[in-house]
Amino acid sequence: MRISDTMLGGVLIAFGAALAGYSQTFPAIPGQTYGAAIFPTAIAIGFAGCGGLLVMQGLRSSGRHLEAAEWMLDLRAVVGVALTVLAITGYIWLAPIIGFIPVMAAMLLGLLLFLRVRWPAAVVLAVVVTIVIHGVFAGLLLVPLPNGLFPRIPW
Repeated sequence: MRISDTMLGGVLIAFGAALAGYSQTFPAIPGQTYGAAIFPTAIAIGFAGCGGLLVMQGLRSSGRHLEAAEWMLDLRAVVGVALTVLAITGYIWLAPIIGFIPVMAAMLLGLLLFLRVRWPAAVVLAVVVTIVIHGVFAGLLLVPLPNGLFPRIPW
């Protein structure tokens, strides 16, 4: 399905407005002239600006607003999109219970096997990428990833 620039721009403007509105609910940081809402608001302004440009571009070209893209005729591509959405949904539901590492490794392994990566390479890639992502987010960026059944990794 191909969405016209006008419709996509409208969605981006609406998303930017919603993001800007929600970010204003973030608490202020005492002693700072800016708060936690500054970066989400800047990103929201960027979304709305890009959306405005897309709307203007879409209005100049008088194309159809909605049409099927070629990839939608390929069953494997449609299954790939559905599998990706299912993996993200599965991560949201299972990671707090089981933990980031096993859920991410299983999710990556399933997606790599779907992409026809050989078993040994897929297993190695899933484990290495999971450890690297965990190290970057938990170790460097200090993002609290769910431990679940696993003990906390000290990095």
